Amino acid sequence: MALVFEKVTPNQEQIEKLYVILSKKKYSISHNKLPSLKEHTEFVYKNPYVQWYIVYKNKKLFGSFYIHSDNSIGINFYEPNLNDIKDLFKFIKDNHKPLKAIKSTRNGKFFLNIATGNKNLIKILEQLNKKEFQRSFKL
Repeated sequence: MALVFEKVTPNQEQIEKLYVILSKKKYSISHNKLPSLKEHTEFVYKNPYVQWYIVYKNKKLFGSFYIHSDNSIGINFYEPNLNDIKDLFKFIKDNHKPLKAIKSTRNGKFFLNIATGNKNLIKILEQLNKKEFQRSFKL
């Protein structure tokens, strides 16, 4: 079944859903421990992303994704399969355009940030012939 996308506005119900998604997150790039609900609420109300969506599959909470101002896309789905990622990419392509390139600052195309341990998503992207072009390391 196709995915359903709900734009984060934000409101209290969405904040609670996003917290549930965050608390079930298996792979993280941006944080080492779960923030408090108060910290999470403050973060969501700042709405730091260009676009942010809660995602449903079969009428159940399935995850979220965002598009950041550097054209990166963060995906936080519960065990996605190939068709889920295809549906996501189609939604993005049909509804969003990357922000214009800024030399040495922003690529003019969308790209994905994926935690190294997220082998399932990496495998799906390889099946879709998406090419790795960068690796990042913490200092």
